[in-house]
Amino acid sequence: MYNPKITEPKWQKFWEEHNTFRTLSPTEAGSKSKKYVLSMFPYPSGEGLHVGHAKIYTATDAYARYCKTRGYNVLHPTGWDAFGLPAENYAIKTGTHPAVTTAKNVANYTRQMKSIGLSYDWGREINTTDVDYMKQTQWIFLQLFERGLAYEQDLPINYCPSCKTGLANEEVVGDNICDRCGTRVERRKIRQWVLKITEYAERLLADIDTLDWPESIKEMQRNWIGKSEGVEFSMKKVGDEAKELAVYTTRIDTVYGMTYVVLAADHKDVNNWITPEQKEKCEKYIADSKAKSDLERTNEGKEKTGEFTGSYVINPFNGEQIPVWIGDYVLGSYGTGAVMAVPAHDERDFEFWKKHKDRGLKIKRTNYSVSSSFPSPDGVIPTINGSNFEQYISSWDSLPQFLLEDGSSGFSPNFEYYLVNSGEFTDQLLSNEVRTKLAEKAESEGFGKKKTNYKLRDWLFSRQRYWGEPIPLIHLETEDMKKLPHISSISEAADTNLAYILKRDEVAGECVKGALCHGKVRELVIGGKVVSKIYDGLYGKIVCDYELPLELPEVANYELAGDGNSPLALVPSFVNVELASNLSGKRETNTMPQWAGSCWYYLRFMDPRFPDAPASKEMIEYWGQVDTYVGGAEHAVLHLLYARFWHKVLFDIGVVSFTEPFQDLIGVGLILGPDGGKMSKSRGNVINPDDVIKEYGADALRMYELFLSDFRDAAPWDTDAIVGVRRFLERSQAIFEIPRFASDDMKAMKLLHKTIKKVGEDIEAFKFNTAISALMILLNEGLPKDEENQLEWKETFAILLHPFAPHLAEELWNMIGKTTSVFNASWPEYHEFMLVDDEVTIAIQVNGKLRGTHVFLNGVSQEEVALRVMEDTEITKWTEGLTIVREIFIPNKLYGIVAK
Repeated sequence: MYNPKITEPKWQKFWEEHNTFRTLSPTEAGSKSKKYVLSMFPYPSGEGLHVGHAKIYTATDAYARYCKTRGYNVLHPTGWDAFGLPAENYAIKTGTHPAVTTAKNVANYTRQMKSIGLSYDWGREINTTDVDYMKQTQWIFLQLFERGLAYEQDLPINYCPSCKTGLANEEVVGDNICDRCGTRVERRKIRQWVLKITEYAERLLADIDTLDWPESIKEMQRNWIGKSEGVEFSMKKVGDEAKELAVYTTRIDTVYGMTYVVLAADHKDVNNWITPEQKEKCEKYIADSKAKSDLERTNEGKEKTGEFTGSYVINPFNGEQIPVWIGDYVLGSYGTGAVMAVPAHDERDFEFWKKHKDRGLKIKRTNYSVSSSFPSPDGVIPTINGSNFEQYISSWDSLPQFLLEDGSSGFSPNFEYYLVNSGEFTDQLLSNEVRTKLAEKAESEGFGKKKTNYKLRDWLFSRQRYWGEPIPLIHLETEDMKKLPHISSISEAADTNLAYILKRDEVAGECVKGALCHGKVRELVIGGKVVSKIYDGLYGKIVCDYELPLELPEVANYELAGDGNSPLALVPSFVNVELASNLSGKRETNTMPQWAGSCWYYLRFMDPRFPDAPASKEMIEYWGQVDTYVGGAEHAVLHLLYARFWHKVLFDIGVVSFTEPFQDLIGVGLILGPDGGKMSKSRGNVINPDDVIKEYGADALRMYELFLSDFRDAAPWDTDAIVGVRRFLERSQAIFEIPRFASDDMKAMKLLHKTIKKVGEDIEAFKFNTAISALMILLNEGLPKDEENQLEWKETFAILLHPFAPHLAEELWNMIGKTTSVFNASWPEYHEFMLVDDEVTIAIQVNGKLRGTHVFLNGVSQEEVALRVMEDTEITKWTEGLTIVREIFIPNKLYGIVAK
C-alpha cells in the first residue's frame, strides 16, 4: 500500500547515505558527455520556500534526472544568494547578526529541498557570504577596477528611504517604487561606485542572437540596451555664438521641421541657458523634476510638463531661431541631455506641444509629402499635408495615418515619403541615402557627426549597507601620494612585482598605460620621461587591497551612519589602515549589492573549493556554458544582463574561454495563489510545500506542480486537484502489488513504446504536463500478461516515473528486485515498429463536415474505405439527391466526399 510518510524519508536517507547524487569527475565520467543543468539559486528568506519556488526546482530536477538516465555526466547543484536587505533589516530590528539569521534560513531551505527529493550534489553547495566565495567576488571586482570598469562618482541616484540605500534603475518599478519594500523612491546625490557596463553594450547586444533564450527575454535586453544610430550636432545660441548646445537625433530627416529644443532638467549646463526673466520659474521646475526618478519622468502616459528658458538657438540647417525649453521627459544621462523637438513627427514632442501651444509655442510645417503616385481614395486628406493637425494622432515610425473628411482615420502601408520644406533636400525620396547626406552636410560644415547611442546606463553598484561584500579599496590622502616611491623602469617594476601594467601604443613605441601598485608606485619612467602617472581622479587616491578576503567587521548596530554612510564607516578599526612606505588610508565603506555574488556563481559550482580563482581552468573548460538555465523573466534586465557583463570581462582576462554564461534559458510560469493573485505574504495566499508534503507526500507535490499547466504558463494553485495526482501514485504502486492486466498484450506493449518516446520528447521540451498525462494513459491500459513483457513494462514504468516521482520510482524499482538506485538506470529504448498501430480510425466527411468515423486496418486502401462508407446509411443520407463529384483520401486519417 502506498505510504509516502514511510517510503519518502526512507529513500531520502538512502540517497544521503550512498551519496547518490554526487557529480562524477571528468576522469570518472570518461567518454560521457557533460550536461550542466541549473536553476537560479535562491535568496534564503525567513519565510522559506513556497510552491512557486518548488515548481522551478522540481522542473530542473526532473530534467537533470532524465539527462542522467540518458548517459550524461550531469552537474545539478544549488547554493545560496545570501547577502541582501531582509537579513540586515531584521538585524536592525532585533540586533541579531545577519549571518545568524542567514544560517538559520539556509538550514530551513536545505531541509525543505531535501524533503522534496531534489537530486542536488550537496557536496558542491555554495553560499555567497562564505569567506572563500567572497574572496573571489572581491577579486573579480578588482579586475574591473584595474581595467577602468569601476569608477567613483557623486550621482543623483534612486534612493529608498526605507531600505536606506541606493537603487539601480532596474530596481525601481511601477510608479517610482522600490521593488524590495514598496516604498516611494527619492532622488539624492550620493557618492557611489559605478560599473561601466556601457563599455560592453555593443557586445552584449550582438551576442543576444547567439542565445537559445525565449524571444521575449532577448527583446527585453535589446530594448534595455537600446542601441540607436543617429546624428549629433551643435546649435549656436542667439546673441552669444560662442555658446553652443549639442543635440542627438535618430531622425535627422525631420530636422527642417524642428519647432523647439528641450533640455533635461539635469542637463550639466542647464543654468547657463536660463535668462534672468525666466530664472525663478525654471529653478522651481528643475527642483521638482530632479525629485522624480527616471522611470517616472519617462513614463509614456505622463503629462509632458516644461518651462521656457528664454533662450534661442539657430538651426544650422536652415538658419531659423529655435526656442529652448526644459522638460522632464528628457534625461540628462541619455545622448547629450538635449533633444530637438519635431511635433509633426514624434509623439512625445507632439504631446509636449499640445500642452504648451497656448504659451506661444508655434508648430513648424511637416517635412514629408506622400508620393503623387499614391492612389488616394476620394474624401481622404493626407494629414501630413492637411490643416487638421490637432486631430493628428500619428503612428510616427510605422504606418502613415490619414484623416477622412468626417474626422475618422485610416492607415495605408503602400506609399512613399518625399521630403518637403527641407531646403536643398526638398522633393527627394526619403531614404537612408538622404539621411546619410544630411549627416554628411553636418559633418562637412563642422557642426555635427554620426553617432551611436545606447539607452543602457552604467550600473550603480555600491550600497550604503552592512550586509554585503566589502569593496577592497583604500582611499589615500592627497599628501600621502607624495610619499609614493618612483620606479625608474618597467623592468624594475616587474622585478619588484609591485605593478600591474596594461599595454597600449604610446611614447616612442613603448606600450604602457599605467601602474596600479598596491599604493607603492606613483609613476613609471623610461629614459628620463614620465610615461604614466597614477591618475588623480581614479587611481591616484585609491589603491587596491589584495589581502583578500576582506571580511566584514563586527558592528555595534546595523543602522546607517547619520550622514547616510554604511555602518562600516562607524568602525575605526576597519576604516583606518596603515600601508607600506608610511602611508595611511581609509577603507571604502560602501558594500557591493546582492547582484555581485550571483554574477558568477555558476562558475563556482564547477569547482567550489578551488582556492586561487573562481574555478580551476580544467573544470571551467570541462563544464563550459550552463546548458540549461531555468528562472523567471523578472530577471531579464537585472541578473541575466549583469551576469553576461561580468562573464565577458572574465573572458577578456582569460578566466573563461566561452563568451556567454547561459546557452539555453527556460522561462517559468508563476504558480498563482488559489485566489488567482500572485502569491505573497501580504495577500495571505502563500502555499507552503511543507503542508502539502505532510498531507499528500513529496511525489504528489512534484507531480502536481508539473502537471498543473505548461511549465511556461501561469496557473492558480488548486489543492483539491492534487487529490487526482495522489490517486495516480496509489494506483501505480497497486499495479505492482496486485497486477491489473490489459485486454491485449500487444496493444499494451505498443502503448509502452509510444509512451517511452512521448515522455522523453516532452521532458526535453519541458512539457512535463503532457508527459505525465501519457504515463496516466499507460497505467490505465494495464499490464501485459506475458511474464517477460510484464517485467519489461514494470522496469520501464519505474524509470519513466522516476523524474517526476523519484521516491515511488525507487520503491517500485526495489519491488521488482533491483538492488541499485533507479537514479543510475538507463532510459529505455523504444522500437519504431512498435509505434505503428494495427488499426486506425478514419474520419468521414461530407462536403467538409464530419459525419462519422470508422476503424480500419492500418494501410487500408481508398477503395475499401469507400465501400464501407457507402454501406453506412448514417453517412449516405447526407448524399441523398446529390451527385458525388469528388473523393478526398488522406491515408489512415480522412475520407471525404464532395457532392452537389
